[in-house]
Amino acid sequence: MTWGLISKQCKKSFRMGNKVYRYLLRKKEDVLVEQKLAGHLSISGHTIKTLGQRVDKVITIGGDGTILMALEHITQPLFSINTGAVGFLTEVEEKDALSGLQSVLDNNYFLEERVKLKTLLNKKRLPDGANEVTIQTPLIGKILEFKLYVQGKLVEKLQGDGLIIATPTGSTSYALSVGGPIVDPAIDALVVAPIAPFRHYSSPLVIPSDKELRIVLFGKRDAKVAIDGHYTYPFKLHDILTVAKSENKACFIRLEDTFYQRVYEKLCQRR
Repeated sequence: MTWGLISKQCKKSFRMGNKVYRYLLRKKEDVLVEQKLAGHLSISGHTIKTLGQRVDKVITIGGDGTILMALEHITQPLFSINTGAVGFLTEVEEKDALSGLQSVLDNNYFLEERVKLKTLLNKKRLPDGANEVTIQTPLIGKILEFKLYVQGKLVEKLQGDGLIIATPTGSTSYALSVGGPIVDPAIDALVVAPIAPFRHYSSPLVIPSDKELRIVLFGKRDAKVAIDGHYTYPFKLHDILTVAKSENKACFIRLEDTFYQRVYEKLCQRR
């Protein structure tokens, strides 16, 4: 068994990364460490892409952003330790990190697979998204006009600041902030949520994930496409953006099924 270790670049996360690294070595586990943490530990490091090619399981230390960064290249099961502010996707807090890791070493866990998004811009494939694909105006205060198709059928002509297509994982992120629903990750569906629609009756949609979505701009303005907030691309008039369920999945190591507890503790109690 070879572990990959990825950490957010901050002192708090690096301290936890050092503890986890030493703990795995004491347990006689093989560990490959991402470059930033490796520099802090004064050992040889690897890119996240290399880790994705060489390890069996991955540990992330940080918050949801660290997880999303890792998922760009990681398809292996991922165990996450929260050192961030919210950490909705993470599995354990700092105080439970080593005991939780020991449970994983003892095979007391289960795997939770989650949908990822495949995106094509004029038939060119972009990186997969674990959270969402966002179409948005690059000009503050200027409305976009676009058409939304589902399985080739026109569903709506929209005017507004943009559109979010989210996985169940992403339903608790940006899509939630614009009025989208929280979707249990066990439900195989996507959320389509307008951003500041000009027409108030343009409501979020929940669509089966086996449906193909197509977005075409019309009117006068170009847009931008963002994937998980990490990658952005120009989206020009009459370009065709296609979004569908990816053949790749995000795979999380879970100790318990705590989705609704997490919703309450990390979203509801913080209000």
